[in-house]
Amino acid sequence: MESLPHTHVSYRPLYNLAMGPLKAAFLNMALELSIFDLLSAHASPESVAHQLNTHPTNTRRLLDGLTILELLEKKEGSYRNTPLANTFLVSHSPQFIGPLLTQTQNPDMNPLEALKALVAKGPEAHPSPMDMTDETLWAEEVKASSGWVLGGVGSRVATRIAGLPGFEHLKTFMDMGCGHGVFALYLLEQNPGMSGVLMDRKGVLEAAKPLIESFDAQDRISYRPGDYLTDDLGRGYDLIFASATLNFARGRMDHMLSKIHQALNPGGYFVSFQDGLTHEQTRPDTMLGAIIPCMMMDLDYCFDQGEIADAALRAGFRHVQSQTMETPIGKMELDIARKA
Repeated sequence: MESLPHTHVSYRPLYNLAMGPLKAAFLNMALELSIFDLLSAHASPESVAHQLNTHPTNTRRLLDGLTILELLEKKEGSYRNTPLANTFLVSHSPQFIGPLLTQTQNPDMNPLEALKALVAKGPEAHPSPMDMTDETLWAEEVKASSGWVLGGVGSRVATRIAGLPGFEHLKTFMDMGCGHGVFALYLLEQNPGMSGVLMDRKGVLEAAKPLIESFDAQDRISYRPGDYLTDDLGRGYDLIFASATLNFARGRMDHMLSKIHQALNPGGYFVSFQDGLTHEQTRPDTMLGAIIPCMMMDLDYCFDQGEIADAALRAGFRHVQSQTMETPIGKMELDIARKA
């Protein structure tokens, strides 16, 4: 008899990878049908099917699938949301992240069917259909991208910044390339005497205004329409904050950091909250979502860990504190540079 193979290595991680599309399909269907909106309290599958006008038995099977994914709880034949789903998957929750989750599967940003051609033939096989300079694109992203900040990240980052020496005396800050502007709201919450300036393209600011007003912060926020890459930033800021936006400036960071340095008051802070690749640009794992866009654009736009801190020192900042922060979408780098 020939020797049989034996191994102590489990292929469970590989099986989980293969199951990924199936899990995503169940989540996507639940979000499309707004199922979680119906299950803040226990409900029968018949009741859910009646409200959705769907097939009763297959609705029950869908709910079982969502229970397998630990998004629902099932008891005596009825279902309700888990605390995780109740917090993040109910559409009227202030921390709803449905658009953020579906954004990760955007077929324009990550056309999975084009992966083979991109690897075989390069960017010309499938050029990016997205114009990353189009402000309407980023205006549409405002609602989708605000969820990850409202979902706990904004509070953690603002709490860290609030611990900086002299933070309680800061008067004016800018959120540069602000997008939704939600980080600014958390900073305002930490310092009642501070006011903020949101800088982004005009269409993006128009999209952000309703969100700012929904938290009754309009009296403490002003708007500066413009492109921070090419336009003047103004002067007299005690703090300039930039989150997940400096990728547009990669390749000209010395110039960008010099502009920021000039815009700050003496003793002012520049805070960057940004990707920072490690392990020879193979970690964190959530950066997998950037690989296909990089293939289409033939551009590596993600930062290496320490890259922004080094640029800040070259631009004349006195010192830089850096730390890696865990977030629900993966590890990110918080670099805090102070002007002399």
